[in-house]
Amino acid sequence: MGLQIIALVTLTAAIVLGFVKKINVGIVSLGLSLALGLVGGVKANVIFAGFPGKLFITLLGTMFLFCLLQENKTLELLSKKMVVLVGKHTYLIPILIYLSSFILSAAGPGAISVQSVMIIFAVSLSVQMNASPILMGGMAILGAVGGTASPIALTGIIVTDITAEMGYSGLAMPVFIGISAANLICALVLYIVFKGYRLKSEVTVNRAGIPKFNKQQKLGIAAIIILIIIVVGLQYDVGLVSFALALILILCKSVNEKAAFKLIPWNVLILICGVNVLMAVTKDMGGIDLLSRILASMMNQYTASPLIALTAGLMSWFSSANGVVFPTLIPTVADIAGNVGGTVTVLEMIMAIVGGATVAGISPLSTGGSLILASYTQETDATDKEQQSLFARLFGVSFAAVVIVVVFALIGGFKLFC
Repeated sequence: MGLQIIALVTLTAAIVLGFVKKINVGIVSLGLSLALGLVGGVKANVIFAGFPGKLFITLLGTMFLFCLLQENKTLELLSKKMVVLVGKHTYLIPILIYLSSFILSAAGPGAISVQSVMIIFAVSLSVQMNASPILMGGMAILGAVGGTASPIALTGIIVTDITAEMGYSGLAMPVFIGISAANLICALVLYIVFKGYRLKSEVTVNRAGIPKFNKQQKLGIAAIIILIIIVVGLQYDVGLVSFALALILILCKSVNEKAAFKLIPWNVLILICGVNVLMAVTKDMGGIDLLSRILASMMNQYTASPLIALTAGLMSWFSSANGVVFPTLIPTVADIAGNVGGTVTVLEMIMAIVGGATVAGISPLSTGGSLILASYTQETDATDKEQQSLFARLFGVSFAAVVIVVVFALIGGFKLFC
């Protein structure tokens, strides 16, 4: 029991230390892995085995491909063209922002790459239209984090990899569908509460200012389509396919690989891989089993899913969903479901974790929410008071979104997709 507690405390300390000191949790985790391994008698080969090599290649491949497409403006122009289709029906623009973010994210890059493009565009558009930046930016975030649960996108890949290590297969598509449903409910509530349906119809996007796709961008769109066909239809590894397509685009001189390398979120890769290494040591010392028992002791068959959704949301406010929340909580669900009994399933609890953690991304403490705050401040030269007000409202919206997922889990919404 003593080593289990030490392992769990070390894992918690890594997350807290990274947040408080503003240090990448992956770096902290890698640094503490050696110390924890020495205390627990864990051999070096076990620590090295915790590095997720396959996941690293998969994520790096998809991130690199879509950074290439981000650098040559393919994603940005594609989003603008989708929005301009609404013409004078500007009440449809928040909906189209959501759908654009969702589709682009689900196609492969996941929330990180899509958010960096769509949020800036959405907030800029909200200023031009005199609309709420929370409405427009929030729809971009929800679309991106909803789409990222796709089997070929960032979160979907991570969840599939973690569950495969647990001995489960075939969960990717049900998780994607369940998360999409919960995410859509959050988006509808945001649209209604912020009165997206009342956006003035006389305000339109400048159609004349939208250029045509150039040759390089057309090749980029073709690459996205080919990626979907090969990965979804032929079941090839998304990371390897992404590298192959990236090579073709580079050889065709339609992208700038040196510029794209600078856009890759290396900090996210370090975060995900570093936490995985520490998790491997923690698991070897029995820390995950202890966490499972602690969570299970507070749950029953009716409260297990909503409580773990709330836990995931709370953790996601202070740490990365992909890098920390999923690797920490998902490995516990099998033991929790077994201890709780009743009608609770592993798949339902995984959906609750992913749902609660992803919608929390509207928080100004997360990448998405902070991008809204930064973009709006840049666009309007907002005062300190206005920034503080927007910060508080973003946090409130994030909390409300997590509560919606918790309620959805409580009434058995995720069971519909199991």
